[in-house]
Amino acid sequence: MKKIAALCLSLCLILLTFTACGSKEVKKLTKEDVKKYTAQMKSDPLSGDITLNGVKYSLPTKAKNLEDNGWKYNDYADKGQPLKDNYYVQDIHMDDGTKNEDTFINVTLYNTSGSTMKFDDAMLGGIKVEKKSDSYKNTVVLPKGITLSSTYDDVIKAYGNPKVDYMKAASWIIYYNTDIGEYGQQLRIYFNKTTKVIESIELKNIPRK
Repeated sequence: MKKIAALCLSLCLILLTFTACGSKEVKKLTKEDVKKYTAQMKSDPLSGDITLNGVKYSLPTKAKNLEDNGWKYNDYADKGQPLKDNYYVQDIHMDDGTKNEDTFINVTLYNTSGSTMKFDDAMLGGIKVEKKSDSYKNTVVLPKGITLSSTYDDVIKAYGNPKVDYMKAASWIIYYNTDIGEYGQQLRIYFNKTTKVIESIELKNIPRK
């Protein structure tokens, strides 16, 4: 009987270990968290600073920084392959390893070094976070305390009027200080039409050659 109990306990521990490894629980944001993360970032919304699940990134940065913090590529064909000069691919899925829609982010990788580089040296120039439902697990803090719970009015109060404001027609706005295209600095925010709460954030900071 004792052997059976010990076996059951061992199996439970194994299952708990695999569950913990497969899905990293994301801490919910508190007001103190937002204040702390905001203090670590520049105030300019186009600086490239973003705090994702409590970790600050300053775009552009090495894409490997995401992997080092537990993010995994989801069905990405170029993973591990050398990247040629002028390489630029956006909307690459990453998640916590579960391939769950509630943990997805999309990233943009690029290489403008002038020569072929190792994949581990690829640069991260863009992060897109899309909250499709209330069950979305990732947390985001932008400069001046903007989060996925912020509203259109909160954003305007923090950043001022955007360069492009399609809030009434299509529920999105854009801040940028260079031409819109593959390169430059840009923050695009989509809102829920009814509540005007943020649904998606696209931050990009890719310097020209």
